[in-house]
Amino acid sequence: MAVLKQLLTGIILCWTIQTQAQIFKPKNNAETLYEQALQETKLQHYSKAITLSKQALQEQPGFIDQQLLLGRLYLLTRQYDLARKYVKEVLAKNPRYRDAYYYAINIELSTGRYAEAACYTDEALSYYPGSMEFMLKKLGILNLQHKIYQGNELAEQLMSRYPQDTTVRNAYVEHYLESGNYYQQLGNNGMARQSYDRVLLADPQNTDAREANLAVTIKGGSYQSALDQVNEALTIHPGSYELLMRKLGILQDMHAYADALGALQEILRRYPSDGKARTLEISLRIEAAGYYANTDPYTLYEGVLEKDPGNREALDKLIGYSMARGAYREALAWINRGLKSSPNDSRLLALKMDVLEGDRKYGSAAALAEILYQRTPNPDLKDRLVLLEIANGREYLTQQQYDLALAAFESALKVSPSDTTALDLVANTWIAQKDNNAALKVLDQALGYYPGNERFLLKKSAVLADAGRYEEAAAIASQLANRYPANTRYSSNLADLHLTAGRNLMRAEEYDLAKQQFEQVLAIAPSNMDALDYMINLQSATGEADSALYFADKALTYYPDNRDFLLKKASVLQDMHEYTASAAISGALMQKYPYTLKYKNTYTTSLMAAGAEYQRRQQYDSALTQFNQVLALNPKDSLALLYSINILNGQHRYDSALTYAAQGNHYYPDNEAFLIKRAISLENKKDYAAAALAADSVVKLQPSATNTDYRDYLESKTLTNQFALYYLNSTYDYTSNKYNIATVEYRHFLQRGGSYAVQLNYAGRQNGNGLQGLAELYYTHNPKLYSYGLLAYSNKTVFPQIRASYSIFKTFKKDIEVELGARYLNLDSLTSVSGVVSIAKPFDDFWINLRGFVISESPNIYTAFNLTARYYMNRRQDYLQVIGGLGTSPDDRSRLINFPNLSGLLSHDIGVGYQKIIRYRTTLGLFGTWYNQKISDVGYQNQYDIYITVQRKF
Repeated sequence: MAVLKQLLTGIILCWTIQTQAQIFKPKNNAETLYEQALQETKLQHYSKAITLSKQALQEQPGFIDQQLLLGRLYLLTRQYDLARKYVKEVLAKNPRYRDAYYYAINIELSTGRYAEAACYTDEALSYYPGSMEFMLKKLGILNLQHKIYQGNELAEQLMSRYPQDTTVRNAYVEHYLESGNYYQQLGNNGMARQSYDRVLLADPQNTDAREANLAVTIKGGSYQSALDQVNEALTIHPGSYELLMRKLGILQDMHAYADALGALQEILRRYPSDGKARTLEISLRIEAAGYYANTDPYTLYEGVLEKDPGNREALDKLIGYSMARGAYREALAWINRGLKSSPNDSRLLALKMDVLEGDRKYGSAAALAEILYQRTPNPDLKDRLVLLEIANGREYLTQQQYDLALAAFESALKVSPSDTTALDLVANTWIAQKDNNAALKVLDQALGYYPGNERFLLKKSAVLADAGRYEEAAAIASQLANRYPANTRYSSNLADLHLTAGRNLMRAEEYDLAKQQFEQVLAIAPSNMDALDYMINLQSATGEADSALYFADKALTYYPDNRDFLLKKASVLQDMHEYTASAAISGALMQKYPYTLKYKNTYTTSLMAAGAEYQRRQQYDSALTQFNQVLALNPKDSLALLYSINILNGQHRYDSALTYAAQGNHYYPDNEAFLIKRAISLENKKDYAAAALAADSVVKLQPSATNTDYRDYLESKTLTNQFALYYLNSTYDYTSNKYNIATVEYRHFLQRGGSYAVQLNYAGRQNGNGLQGLAELYYTHNPKLYSYGLLAYSNKTVFPQIRASYSIFKTFKKDIEVELGARYLNLDSLTSVSGVVSIAKPFDDFWINLRGFVISESPNIYTAFNLTARYYMNRRQDYLQVIGGLGTSPDDRSRLINFPNLSGLLSHDIGVGYQKIIRYRTTLGLFGTWYNQKISDVGYQNQYDIYITVQRKF
């Protein structure tokens, strides 16, 4: 068994070692060789690089990057067949390998196989439409093939698509230079000049084009045009020796000897020591003299043609002289004269076509091109005819003559139905006329020829979008985006379509549908700033604050420092009542951009909202902290000042409240609110004199009834004395006597609250006059506790000899007030001691009080009850009162004069009254009471009281 275990252990160990060798073997030696080959290539050690590349391919035969590198190395070492082999293998495996197309094109160009190079270029453009690099390659190949018309079209496409690119501009200039040279070699001076003019439009300082254009003009006999060019150059460089000498030579060739001698004098004036100019002065004068001695050649040839109308040589000379002088109409007249005798002369027709094209009469030139093409169909004439029809249509298009433009483009399509430029321009014409249906029809026709053409697909998508058919437009854009996932242009276009659709739905207030469009944008481009912005706005507008916050956070993951998104997040947090978080964001923005007012305003708004929320929750210290932060930023913030004053008054911090009120008055000296707040704070502090002065300032500023009333109220608080008169009249149904009590009172109000008073009561009876002296005290212990005391003494004729009262009042929660007290009355024959309990509670403008008495008149015990209800008016100054009683109360002044007779009787009473305060100084009262007293089982007697009060503070 031990041997078997050792054997198994050995086998497992060997297997493990082999497995580890496989696992930890260098994962890809081919990649290492590839990196080495790249380094050797950079050092131009091509042979060594080729060896390394072959070793890499032996390690990994399908290593596509290595195959391409090897093809490149063979291209660099001019082994074109081998280079072609490897590049083709790469393209067979991956038709979208961009670099492979560059090498394939270069291989074919290096071996002079231009047609094959063109094929590779077209194939590359099918995968990478609009690629500037491949379009430039194709332009170069067309130049090498002398396919001038196609090259012109491609050069214009490049220039319109990449107008600011320097490489494109250089290629454009190079193409038209080659085009001009090509036409010059063919003897077509008009087309050569057009090419050079194109160069000068793109690069006005191009000396090659300017020199070549001038040479062609002179060679074609267009001396006047050449002279115009030189004169134009002289306006920029008036003292140029070369230009002045060239002008002299042109004038000399034109036999304009008078002007030539003038130009020579200008040269001698600027360059007096120039020997060549001095030599020319003599020879020029001799030449001029000899010229004018002979007859003008133009006139001679004209005479020949008059005598021999069919003389072709004379006709050609006259046409040449006319064109040399720039007299195109004259040249055209001679051409037409020649065509009268030889209407089918192809050379004259071609010459006329050139003249008409040069004169921008594209329609007439196209008509001639059509005749020539019908006679001799060939690709060049076909291209020329199509280009002339297109040029004719473009002229009409710029003049907004859409019908004529369409006719010209349709003529081009008759010759070449699949011409991309003509199809594109027809679609553009319909688009310019806002006829989307016609444009779509043409684009569908174009896509029939070129199903995958990205230009036509994009244009169709744009037209559908313009027609409001966003779903169809998006379908096309989606097709392009899926076909070319690496091309961000298509995904961006798709996103733009959804964005446009979303915006339109937002305008129509279709918010849910708009959200769907923006969600599709974000599915394509999660970082699309506009879509994120719209989603935040929409979610906020529809009350979905959580979703708005989600998109705000998402936007900030892509644009963490974007101020607008940060500000939006702060607004969303504020809507969610997350005021502290909102303030943190807006505060950071304000710190970073201290001069941007909207950040400061947003921060202030967040702080104010947070403070208001704390205030609502009765977290007053936290609220004050927020308002203080606002005031630190803006000491003039009126709301923060007012809120702070209110809180401080509520906390009895009156001095601090006054400080803020003073700050508000400083910044807003005529503001009613801050003056009132000052008055209120002083009132709370019980500084009534200063409060009254502040209130008076409010009245002067705004003399409203409310302000005047408040001032009067505060002024009344400064009055500490009061004089009062009371009159009580009692009548009875059981006697004809009337009994009255007259009272005079003086009262003094204490500063801490409460008052003391002295009274003198007088009452007349048949048995004599009664006088009573009375002292009364209200004493405030604290805001929740006060005492009431009374002591009276009389001559016993009418009133009780001694009367004493004491009660203590305590206020509990919900403004419930409870009274505990005692009463004492002493007459000769009777002593009465009473205990009193009452409870009072306000209900809005109502006040209810229930008071009960337990009266001890030895040996008897009685009870009495009073229920009082008041309705307060005018800020609880005036009131209506209703009183109901049961039994004889020891506080009832009107019946104390009959007190011994009323003891123990069942008595009911009800009374009503009204008290009115005038300007907080004068108090008037009128009260009436009916008493019903049961004197036997079947006998009752009644008493009627009228009580009048007049009080005046001073």
